[in-house]
Amino acid sequence: MKELNNISVKPKENKTLLYLTILIVILTATCSSIGIWHEQLYSKETVGSLAQCIGQDISNLFFISPILLASAFYASKGNKIAKIIWIGTIITNVYTYSIYCFAVHFNFLFHLYCSILGLSIFSALIFFVKYINEDFKNWFTEKVPTKTIGLFLFITASMFSVLWLSTSLPAVLTNTVPEGIIKDNLFTSPVQVLDFSFYLPLMFISSVMVIKKKTLGYLLAPMMIVLIILTYINIICLMIVTMQKTLSNDIPIIIDLCIVTFICICFLYLFLKNISESSQNAKRL
Repeated sequence: MKELNNISVKPKENKTLLYLTILIVILTATCSSIGIWHEQLYSKETVGSLAQCIGQDISNLFFISPILLASAFYASKGNKIAKIIWIGTIITNVYTYSIYCFAVHFNFLFHLYCSILGLSIFSALIFFVKYINEDFKNWFTEKVPTKTIGLFLFITASMFSVLWLSTSLPAVLTNTVPEGIIKDNLFTSPVQVLDFSFYLPLMFISSVMVIKKKTLGYLLAPMMIVLIILTYINIICLMIVTMQKTLSNDIPIIIDLCIVTFICICFLYLFLKNISESSQNAKRL
């Protein structure tokens, strides 16, 4: 009886995140639609930044928003896979709208950008506070390839670290500014700021925690893989728009990114297919 009572309460608690997600999706879809069909919104941006903004808007509207909505709905029903996909997507949204708020020139959507960022941050905080005592390791069977997943995350984080250091470190040593920052008319690279200060350290931490089979690693590792997948999708979208705006030929790179994205999806599947069926069945009782 006690177990059944707990099961009946949890869907009601999850509705809070569902309602917040619906609001986030409405605001995101609104901003993205305006950005796609009203390009003058980004009239102050350089050609490169314009392409990135529109590409991100396309990704937000056709990928991020549907994934957020679907995962929030199924998470509210108690589905653990949906919960992991949701938190990975909402963390991606925090990343994305931090850039909108701090790197896109001021426009009439500024307050909506801030609202989406704030709602995404508070939604993530509510999730972690709610599950602070959860034993995520018990969500999975013993067949989870923790070392393989951990190594994948470590290599991915290392590759991004080397990539960003290859542009920022020489500039620091020679007291100059990286070419990309000058080209896009920015004060600094918001992507590198977010990656160096938070997302790459979290990816390294996730890799170590899942290899050591720490309970939090079983949440952070797939969450970060979701982030990586959505990041690649974002890059693919903005590169397609960049090709259209600059008449460049980036098809080989886009194909490579599609292959890498598919590989990342395979790693995510490799992890999530080991969700414990017994616990899922108990949820549905």
